[in-house]
Amino acid sequence: MLTIDINHENEECYYSLIGSIDEIENNRRLVTSFNRLNYSVIDNKIIIPTTEKDEISLLQELQKLLDKFSLTYVLSENINNELISFSREQQQFEEFSKQANLIKNNKFDDYPELISSFDEFQQVIKTKFSSQRTLYPLQLLSAFHLAFSQNCCNFAVPGAGKTTIVYAAFAYLNSLPKEHPKHVDKLMVIGPLSSFSPWEKEYKECFGREGSYKRLSGDLTIKKDEKLQHLYAANPSEVTLIFHGGVDSLQTDIINFLKQNKTMLVVDEAHRIKNPEGVWGQSIAEISKEARARVILTGTPLPNGFQDIYNLYKFIYPYKYKEIVHFHYQNLIDMTNNGDLDSARVIQLKSNLSPYFIRIKKQDLKLPPISEVIHKIEMNERQREIYDFIESNYIKSFKAKSSANVQDFVNKAKLIRLRQAASNPALLAKPLINSMESNDFKGESDPNSKFTSHNELFIDDTDFFNQIINYDILETPQKYINAYDLIKTEIIPKNGKIIIWTIFIQNAKSLQSYLNKNGISTKLLIGEVEQQEREVIIDEFNNPKNLDFQVVIANPFAVAESISLHKGCHNALYLERDYNCSNFIQSKDRIHRVGLDENQLTTYYYFVCKDSIDEVIHTKLLAKIERMDKIINDEIPLFSRINESDETDIIKELIANYARRT
Repeated sequence: MLTIDINHENEECYYSLIGSIDEIENNRRLVTSFNRLNYSVIDNKIIIPTTEKDEISLLQELQKLLDKFSLTYVLSENINNELISFSREQQQFEEFSKQANLIKNNKFDDYPELISSFDEFQQVIKTKFSSQRTLYPLQLLSAFHLAFSQNCCNFAVPGAGKTTIVYAAFAYLNSLPKEHPKHVDKLMVIGPLSSFSPWEKEYKECFGREGSYKRLSGDLTIKKDEKLQHLYAANPSEVTLIFHGGVDSLQTDIINFLKQNKTMLVVDEAHRIKNPEGVWGQSIAEISKEARARVILTGTPLPNGFQDIYNLYKFIYPYKYKEIVHFHYQNLIDMTNNGDLDSARVIQLKSNLSPYFIRIKKQDLKLPPISEVIHKIEMNERQREIYDFIESNYIKSFKAKSSANVQDFVNKAKLIRLRQAASNPALLAKPLINSMESNDFKGESDPNSKFTSHNELFIDDTDFFNQIINYDILETPQKYINAYDLIKTEIIPKNGKIIIWTIFIQNAKSLQSYLNKNGISTKLLIGEVEQQEREVIIDEFNNPKNLDFQVVIANPFAVAESISLHKGCHNALYLERDYNCSNFIQSKDRIHRVGLDENQLTTYYYFVCKDSIDEVIHTKLLAKIERMDKIINDEIPLFSRINESDETDIIKELIANYARRT
């Protein structure tokens, strides 16, 4: 009989095998295997070095070797105490793997034990949740799936109510007796700063009362001592909120928190931790080992490729993820590069992952109707002259080189300039790097780069530049005038609200100034608006009874995730659009999501200047959305199939459109 023990001495970690070690030393094949583990014999014990990072995998390898050669062994009490979370996961994994697919696919009618558990779950939710909050069937199933497994991924599309699903599962697990192995009493959410307020508000919506929260990120006045005080408190707040990037510096302290509190650990917008070598991904995966339950939330699990799934599963099952995924990280990269979505390996991967995630698709939500209205706009005289002048000169260079992928920065910059000319020519006076919140043209090492000057973007024509510099004095963009008319005639008389989307920062500010001067109170949701002020604006805008302002102007790069505006706003106006399909769909989801009245109409208005790049983008974007919809309806959508950094299609269509018109 052998005893396997683990020891930590002077920052060194090693396993020791005590007892009848001669059974190992007399077995040549077993000795060969142990040689690979760098074993040695000291004081009649077999010593095998390891690290804290590898101790679980090495223990599993030792057990497999001893089992293979029919050697009996026991684990020391030291191991059982130290690796309690590993043992707990082993038990949960075996139970979950057998029945999770039945729950996920709603095929457990013939399993009385699961039916009874589901009935009990529903009764708890009915008791714990506010009478004003009812889960729709797929939310209920997803929440039960999460509560049953404790560790899983939710890949539901934006607007499906993922936060509510988590709170329902939390409510059930919290209701279990404290001595129950699944009982949780705390919730820690790791997410973007913009998610904090929605998590706090959703708690009140779900439970009908205020919760106790502690934010560890997003407020510069929170000193580290205050964060530590919370993490080491005897009775910390029920919900802890922390930014993805804030985990690394508090990793040891968070691990201690998770050891002391029975915590459900949630990663919201989890595609941000997809890189297993990144600081965020490594630190968050490491702390997950001590969580009682683990949840991944993201509607875009594979933004770049199959490899993005690896770290998500490492988080939910830190000791079992290799067995679940069954492919090495490089294998997943190869599968992405090969591009064969129907290959045997891809089919096998999806089958391996299936029990451990659930996905609610857009078509499952059965949302109320939408209306899409296209406003064809005639440019004013000066704008038309400026636009035509730029376009006619750019077309020549586009014909010479008709691509705008990642390498073709100049062509991409020219397309932006054309969009600016079609929206508001005054924007052309601004350096390109200062005109957008996108990262597309940031990070240039040369301060005199062509992206911060006019060198390759404009023609050397003094009269042309004078028209641009003086444009906002001589003329108001027609889109501004039409926006004012729309708000004045369609929105305000009905006590409605509207969000206006614009790509360009200066456009947001200029349009706000124009509307305010004309008696329409307007607020901004752009990157430079502080988080606290942004939350106040969202709260007031989302309150249907608050009509202090009925217009918000937003930038899709700044308001892309974790924002819901559907409670107070049912109209959106797109001043201009780019070719980024993901940002466009996400912006639409801000006001069209679960929670709307079944008869509530959501209306989208698109401003399209005639005979301009607006028309080209509108046409090409529709085709891109059609392709995206097919991807979204996949179980695990691979979004890299839509290339958001290549606008070559726009240039080719722009050349054809120009030829037809001229």
